[in-house]
Amino acid sequence: MRTWTFESLPGRIDDDAHRAARRADPYWQSMFSTGTSDGWVSASQHRRANPEQKRWSGIPAHYTMPTSEAFAQLRTNRHRPSILGTLGAVASWRTVTREQLACITGSKVMANPYPAALAAPFSVGLLAHGYVSAGTNRLAPASHRMSMWTVGDQLDAYTTLRKSLTFAEHIAITGGQPWNSEHRFDRHNVLTTELALRVAEFCDVATVLGEKQTALPTLLAAAGLHAQQTDLGRKADAAIVRRDGLVIALETTATVGEAFRRKVTKWAQILQRHPSYELPLVVLFMDVSTPSQATIAAAKNQTHAEIQAAIRNAVRDYPGTALNRTASRMGMVGWQSWFPAPHEVTEDFLELSASFLARGTSDGQEGWRAVRLLDEEEMPYREGDPATGEMIATNSRLLAGTPYWLRAGSVPRTDRYLVSAVGTEEIPSLVDPLVPDRMTGPGFTQSVAGRKWRHLVQL
Repeated sequence: MRTWTFESLPGRIDDDAHRAARRADPYWQSMFSTGTSDGWVSASQHRRANPEQKRWSGIPAHYTMPTSEAFAQLRTNRHRPSILGTLGAVASWRTVTREQLACITGSKVMANPYPAALAAPFSVGLLAHGYVSAGTNRLAPASHRMSMWTVGDQLDAYTTLRKSLTFAEHIAITGGQPWNSEHRFDRHNVLTTELALRVAEFCDVATVLGEKQTALPTLLAAAGLHAQQTDLGRKADAAIVRRDGLVIALETTATVGEAFRRKVTKWAQILQRHPSYELPLVVLFMDVSTPSQATIAAAKNQTHAEIQAAIRNAVRDYPGTALNRTASRMGMVGWQSWFPAPHEVTEDFLELSASFLARGTSDGQEGWRAVRLLDEEEMPYREGDPATGEMIATNSRLLAGTPYWLRAGSVPRTDRYLVSAVGTEEIPSLVDPLVPDRMTGPGFTQSVAGRKWRHLVQL
């Protein structure tokens, strides 16, 4: 199979510093020995630590400021684009490395271990900082060790911050969803984020969405469907949106247990209940078992085979119909099939080629067939059209967690929504504000998210 290096491939990112070729490879460089990291430090922990522990944490002494001072800074325009971009990134993707954060926001400064812009949100507990502590990364100096950001331990801090945000800023950070913390599986989150960033850079897709935007009730509501009680809480790890509006939900896993099998069965049940003309959804399971697992004898590494068995059993229980076969909407692929070595990629990735159960097709009853997910003939969606994909891409440009190069273009006017809600459409100064309520390019503009109206937020 033909392979390329990231360095040699043309991509959609103009700034070389943000490209995949410049980021550490979280899979092949063994950044995580387990699924979670033990290197997280919050401001509240740092304040309770003794002097020796504070020194070991690596956090500069000046980085943790009094909470009142930090909130006072957050109510100003100082570092506001960087703060909003970072909060949106961790809300959407849960855990991001500092390099991934720089890529999402379009700010090279965010690749520093402790950017000055993030001292205030860290100090109030909106953010937590951690180091990848596995392998050689553990022995590197603090300035060279790979660090990560996630949602902090003071969830009520966002309630306070919300009082000084415009509606557009709130939407940019949360997408209208609750502010919460679910970062327990750091390796899983970082690999999912890295995969989405690579797809956004090298593949011809409309956009990519983080976990926050891929809750099943949200996907059903977008399709005009009502979520059942059993659908609440169900969400994918991320999503890729094809140009015609087809949503490819990503589920990443390194091991297969009963919880994963129940997840596969639940997705099969959902796909059987909602044909693609109702719910334009395909589910792709990604095997991210560790490199050591992936490179030993195949007989000793059962993750790939167990994922296949889980899909086969789910399809048997929920086969769908002749016009809506569940087997044609649930596929799987291994990380190595797309990325066989550090900073290398195969042609299968560029086409998002994955394996689907061939049951009910002319290819056989129990075999597996390769399907290129970006090929509209191999993965058809008859109801799709470019306008649908563009509509999703347009809405995603409102989100700070959307990679910056995908945010260029027109966006919905969130200010019009509020104006119509209070019945003031006839007031010219409100209908057509001088400062656009949006973000663009690498990070936010200086007039980010309705800055003209910020002084009115707390009235």
